[in-house]
Amino acid sequence: MFELLMIPLLSLYLIAITWLFYLALMNLRINKDKLTLPAKVLAYPMLWIGLMLDITLNMIVGTLAFASVPKEWLFTTRCERYLKSKTWRGRLARWFCRNFLDPFDKNGKHCRG
Repeated sequence: MFELLMIPLLSLYLIAITWLFYLALMNLRINKDKLTLPAKVLAYPMLWIGLMLDITLNMIVGTLAFASVPKEWLFTTRCERYLKSKTWRGRLARWFCRNFLDPFDKNGKHCRG
């Protein structure tokens, strides 16, 4: 029974950690002209860690959420593929974009469908 609870809990943890990195990286992107050399030294490895988290999120959570094997590496790219779809996958992609991605991008449109 405990093992069955581990998948949703680990998925939520992965979503939360990846989203925190996304928020931090979007803030760094907005303020990229203000980054000093020491800030850049810390920021660039964060970019790579965030990328690896995004790929992992897409492969695990994206596969479970969309009930399909990914054709792309990044979660946003997967959402963009489904955005115009009138199926449940399209509604789910729009929900992820509207609630977790678009509001925190400097352009307000992280998902480009």
